[in-house]
Amino acid sequence: MSEITDRAAEVNRSTWDSIRRQRDEGLIQKHHDIAANILTGKTCLSPEQRSLAGDVAGKRMLDLGCGDGCELLEWARAGAQIVGVDNSPRQVAAAQRSAQKLGISCELIVANILQLPEHLLQGDFDLVFSSWVTAWIGDLNRWFRSVYLALKPGGIFLLSGGHPVTGFVSDQQRGKSYRDNYFAEGPFIEEDSRASSEWNPSGDVQTTIE
Repeated sequence: MSEITDRAAEVNRSTWDSIRRQRDEGLIQKHHDIAANILTGKTCLSPEQRSLAGDVAGKRMLDLGCGDGCELLEWARAGAQIVGVDNSPRQVAAAQRSAQKLGISCELIVANILQLPEHLLQGDFDLVFSSWVTAWIGDLNRWFRSVYLALKPGGIFLLSGGHPVTGFVSDQQRGKSYRDNYFAEGPFIEEDSRASSEWNPSGDVQTTIE
């Protein structure tokens, strides 16, 4: 991987650890208690995602970029035998706590999803799922190859996320758009340390590379 791709994994992990810490401290309320949300019927999965995946009961499933386990735990409750991977130790720890509260058994792994452990690349999975992760991936070819190696022949890769044009929508908090030129290539780096009531009330230095 390139130097910028390696750096992206490191700095983005630091930012997600910051967000998770502030959630754990009750400063950020969004997705604060995944287990409670699931038990009260709140859902992270869309009807379209469920429809495209079909019946997952008894199927082996890999969630790449599982974060705090919001979608992963719903797949598990639907009967999937699921493995989740995320590069943020704090996020994975939060997912594990929620799994324990719900009595769900799942395998959770801290790893860079561009450097997956070999035992995940043996063609054992019926489905690979990933949601809102592509913006953080610096080498899509390498990532898609890992997905291919993880899947059984005929397996399903269910990928969802936002369109790049959303980067041009004005951010009212920052008073600017994320990008000025749609055709500009290369990484987009942003650093912000201003306190935000929603995502960064502590005012941590948060750097992201997309």
